[in-house]
Amino acid sequence: MISILMPVKNEALYLDELLTSIVNQSESEWELVAVDDHSTDDSLKILNDLASTNFKIKVFQNPNQGIISALRCAYSKSSGEYITRQDADDIMPTDKLKKLLSVLNSNDKGTIATGKVKYFSGTKLMDGFKKYEKWLNDLCETNSHYDHIFKECVLASANWLIKRDDFEKLGAFSDAIYPEDYHFVFKAYQNNFKIKSSNEITHLWRDHEKRASRNLEQYSDQKFFPLKVSFFKEIHGSSDICLWGAGPTGKKLAKELLRQNINFHWVTNNEKKIGKEIYGIRIFDYQSLRDRNNHKLIISVSQRDALSSIINYLKEINLNNYYEF
Repeated sequence: MISILMPVKNEALYLDELLTSIVNQSESEWELVAVDDHSTDDSLKILNDLASTNFKIKVFQNPNQGIISALRCAYSKSSGEYITRQDADDIMPTDKLKKLLSVLNSNDKGTIATGKVKYFSGTKLMDGFKKYEKWLNDLCETNSHYDHIFKECVLASANWLIKRDDFEKLGAFSDAIYPEDYHFVFKAYQNNFKIKSSNEITHLWRDHEKRASRNLEQYSDQKFFPLKVSFFKEIHGSSDICLWGAGPTGKKLAKELLRQNINFHWVTNNEKKIGKEIYGIRIFDYQSLRDRNNHKLIISVSQRDALSSIINYLKEINLNNYYEF
């Protein structure tokens, strides 16, 4: 059986559509464990009404506050051999569970199954979401998620399936920190779990102005940088580090590296910033990397065309240990 863990907070507007998509799954062996996180709308009533007529749906109230607490509660009440997560404002394609289960059962233990995503919205979908959708789906086509793990979260938060005993090996939600979806991916990476993908869409991702990832401080950039840097430090160490990029994101990243006591050699190809000091660190010309091609390079630039030219230069000087942030 698949246990679907779902935190819910003020999603009455979208719950009926989502619940219908779960009930109509082509895979019949599932349970929905929904935990209401102190909603002030009709979310809890909608859940309880459906649970009263469908034994597969279990409803609980969060004993504490927040998504992580709700997920912990849901997991403690679940009993399935397989675990997945669902957001209450999205939609499950009819064959979602069947497709993810097929991927998982076609691979060894220590595997996380995922699939492609499709964003939708009641208003105009912003270009940023379209780009993120394409980026995620490209990773699915090549099964190259870990190659880009420091750039963005490489798994949609509610688009994965894992065996329960494997989930336990990753600590389940016991040590989760925000952003909890990204933290989950890093733990999988550290523990040498594979990510395998269906080439079909397995998640319909709704964008709306009240979505948690848009509004909660826990999902802001300020939370992503500490998480990424701390895992980089754990995985790759803190010596022989270089940073390329002195724009807004590069400076944010430099500040976090310093906060975590990581010394680094800072470079840029922006002539206006070469030789200057920011946060007490001198910025050098990027060509100084020629003498450091055994170092680990963190690239933090926002221009897409700039990234391709940087990578071409790194190939030229045989600097192979580089990571996009």
